[in-house]
Amino acid sequence: MKVILTLLSFFLCAQINAQTHQVRGRLTDEQQKPVGYAGIFLLRASDSTKVKAVVSDSTGYFNLSDVPKGKYFVRISYIGYQHYNSEPLELNGSGLISNLGNISMLSDQMALNTVEIKANKAAIVQQLDRMVMNVENSIMAEGGTALELLNKAPGVTVSESGELSLKGRPGTMVMINGKPTYLSGNQLANLLRGTASNTISRIEIMANPSSKFDAAGNGGIVNIILKKSVKTGLNGTVSANGGAGRAARFGGGTSLNYRAEKVSLFGNYNYFYQDLEGSNEVKRDFYRDGMAAGKSPYNSSFQQMDEKAKLRSQNFQVGMDLFLNEKNTLGFLVNGGVGKYPAIQSTDNRLSDRETGGLLWDAHTSTTGKERWTDMLYNMNYKHLFNDKGHELSVDLDYVSHFSKMDQQLDTRFSVYPGGVLPAGKSRIGDLPSDNDIYVAKIDYTLPVENLGKLEAGWKGSMVRMVNNLKYDTLQNGVYMPDYSTSNDFIYREQIQAGYINLKKDFGKLSIQAGLRGEYTYTKGHQLTTDSLVKRSYFKLFPSVFLTQEINDQNRLQLSYSRRIERPGYWDMNPFRVYTDPFSYEEGNPYLRPSIVNAFEFGYGFRSRYYTTLTYNSSTDVISSLLGGNSELAFQRPENLATFKNYGISFTATVDFTKWWTGTQFVNLFRNNFSIAGQKEEESIKGTSFTFDSQHTFKLGNGWKAELSGLYKTKVISGVFTTQSYYMVSAGGQKDILKDKASLKLLVNDIFQSRQIKQSAAYGNIAAYSHSRPDSRAIVLSFSYRFGGDGAGGKQRSTASEDLKGRLK
Repeated sequence: MKVILTLLSFFLCAQINAQTHQVRGRLTDEQQKPVGYAGIFLLRASDSTKVKAVVSDSTGYFNLSDVPKGKYFVRISYIGYQHYNSEPLELNGSGLISNLGNISMLSDQMALNTVEIKANKAAIVQQLDRMVMNVENSIMAEGGTALELLNKAPGVTVSESGELSLKGRPGTMVMINGKPTYLSGNQLANLLRGTASNTISRIEIMANPSSKFDAAGNGGIVNIILKKSVKTGLNGTVSANGGAGRAARFGGGTSLNYRAEKVSLFGNYNYFYQDLEGSNEVKRDFYRDGMAAGKSPYNSSFQQMDEKAKLRSQNFQVGMDLFLNEKNTLGFLVNGGVGKYPAIQSTDNRLSDRETGGLLWDAHTSTTGKERWTDMLYNMNYKHLFNDKGHELSVDLDYVSHFSKMDQQLDTRFSVYPGGVLPAGKSRIGDLPSDNDIYVAKIDYTLPVENLGKLEAGWKGSMVRMVNNLKYDTLQNGVYMPDYSTSNDFIYREQIQAGYINLKKDFGKLSIQAGLRGEYTYTKGHQLTTDSLVKRSYFKLFPSVFLTQEINDQNRLQLSYSRRIERPGYWDMNPFRVYTDPFSYEEGNPYLRPSIVNAFEFGYGFRSRYYTTLTYNSSTDVISSLLGGNSELAFQRPENLATFKNYGISFTATVDFTKWWTGTQFVNLFRNNFSIAGQKEEESIKGTSFTFDSQHTFKLGNGWKAELSGLYKTKVISGVFTTQSYYMVSAGGQKDILKDKASLKLLVNDIFQSRQIKQSAAYGNIAAYSHSRPDSRAIVLSFSYRFGGDGAGGKQRSTASEDLKGRLK
C-alpha cells in the first residue's frame, strides 16, 4: 500500500510538463453545414499505423485526446465525400493542443453509389490494458455459439459447465457489452450456448483491469462485444446459416438501424437452433482412510452417460439515442433473451467391490430435464459534454431480471443388486427455479486538467435479490411424496456501494495511471428450510497502477498492478442439492468467503505487432470445487482453498507472411500452485502448462478469403482437478457476391473432433476420472446480405451493471 501512496504522491506533485497532446477540428461540407459521424483516424507518419480513431459529433466537432509525442497525420473517410489527408503534424511538446480548425469536406458524387469503405482488422490486437480478438466478419464466427467461440480466444479456457479461466487463473468474470452476465455455472453456459457466434463483434480479454472496472474477477475480465450497426441513414443486415454436427443446427437473424442528426434507432433479432448429442464417462475410486501410497480402493463406480439435447434460443435488442443538442445525449436500451434446453440422458452406473471383484449393483437411469430461461435488461443512460476537451459526465440506470426453471425427473432401475433381489427402483422429480432481480446505478465523471493529466471518478451502487425454492419429490409406494431432506428454500440479498478515482498523466514518453477503488459489501443468505441466516459485511480497497514507457516509435515497456476480489457466485452460496444422477449431486456452500488476488504484469511491445508479457498472481481463499461422500452417494461442493499462485510468460505476434497471408500466434507458458487444506495437513498441487493458439487469414482475390485456426493446450491444474491436453483445428472459406453486398461462408469446426475433455481429481477419500465428448465438430454454410447506406461508425455503449451478472448461479 505504501508503494501505491508513493506513486500517487509522485503523480500529483510532479512538474506540470505533461507531453500528452490533443488534435481537434470541425468538419463541414461545401455549404458550411456540419458533417457528423464521420470517421477520423490518427495515423503514424512513419508507417501509416492507426494510433487513434474517433467519430465526429452531430455538429461536426472531433477531438483526438491523449496522443503521445510523435509525427502523425489525420485521415478522414466518409461516404459521399472525398478522402481527406492532413499535412504532417509534429507533436513535440511545444504545444499541447493542435487545432486543425474547420475542415471542408468535398463531395464525391460517384462515391455516393459506388464506394464502400472497408476496414481490415487484425485477428488479435494487443492494446494498453487488454487483448482484443476481432471476430466480426470472421468465418470462424459463423454458425456456432459464444461458448464455442470463447474456447478459441487466446489464453481462455471454458468448461462445459460455464466456468472460465484466463491464462490458467480461475474465477474470470464474463461481461457482454461491458455488462456482467449476472450468471455463472450452468446458467452462464446456457446463455453462451444460446448466443449465436455471428452476433459477436469482438472479444476483449483484460487480465489486469483498472480501478474504473468493478474489482470482481480473480482471473480478470472477458468482455464480449456484440455487433451493433451505427452507420448513418437507414441500413441493416439479414443472415441465415445451416449445417450439422452429430445432428442438425441452423439459425438466422436481422438487424436494422436508422441514424440521423438528432436520433439513432437500432434493433436486432436472432434465432438459434441446435440439436446436440454428447457423451461422458466418469470413474470414481473410493478409499477408506485416504489415498496414501500403496493403498487400494475398496469400491469403484463406472458411469456412462449419453445425452441428446435441443437448444433453442431467441435474442433481441431495441434501443434509441436522442442527441438533444451538441452537449447532451439521452439513451434507452432493452436487451432480451429467451431459451430452452430440453435434454434426455441415459446413464448406466455400475458399482464394483474392488476387494472381492464382485459387481455390487448395475443401475440404469433415465433423466429428463426441461430447462428454460428468460433474461431481460432495461437501461436508461445520459451523457453530458461540458466542452470538447473530454470533460464529461455520464449516468446509467439498469434493471435486470433473470428467471430460469429446470423440471427434472430421474427414473432408476437395477439389473444387479446385492443379495440378488432387485429393488422396485427409484424415481425422483425435481422443480428447480431461480428468480433474480438486480438494480444498478452508476455515475462516471471525467475531467482533463491541462497541467495535471486526466482525472476519472465515479460511484456505483447495486442491489441483488435472488430467490430459489427447490423442491424434490420421491416415489414411495407408487405415490410421489415431498422429500424434505433434499428440498430447500433460499433467499439471498446483496448490496455493494463502490467509488473509484483514476489519475492519468504523461511525462514525456512515460505514462502513469494510478487508481483506487473502494467497495463496501453487505450480504444476507437466508435458508428458510432450516431457518439458517448467514450475514457478511466488509469494506475493502483495490488499488491499481499502470506504468508505460515509450522507448521510441517501435518499443514500449509496461508494468501494471491491481488488487481484485472474487465474491462467491450467487448459486455457489445456495446450499441445496442438484442431482446429476441418483448417485451424485452438486451443492452450494453459504459459508464461502471472498477471495483476494494481487496481480502483476510486465510487458514489452515491439512495432505494435510483437508482445511479451510476464505475469504473477497470488490469491487467498480461492473458491474451488472439492469432492466428498462415499460409494453410495458422491458430491461436489465449493470450498475456500488455502492459497493459489500463478506465474507465467506469454508471446503474441502478428506477422504478414505475404501480401495475401496474415497470421497471429499466441503462446502462453504458466505454472499453477494450489495449497489445499487436507484432512491431516496442507497439500500442494502444482503443475506447468503450455498453450498455443494460431490464427491465419488468406486473401485469395476476386472476393475469396480463407481462414485457418488451431490451438493446443497441455494439461492444466485447477484446484484438485487436472484437465488433460487436447487440440482443435478449424477452417473456413468465404466468397463475396452481389457486388460485395453479400457473402457466403463455409466453416468446418473442430475438423478432427479432437476437443475431448479428460479430467482427473483426487481429494479426501475419492479419486475421479472423466472423459467428455462434446458435439464440437460441425460444418456450417452461412449467407449474409447488407443493405442501406454506409455512413461512419459511432460509439459502442456499455451500461451500469458492469461486473455483477457473472456471479448468478
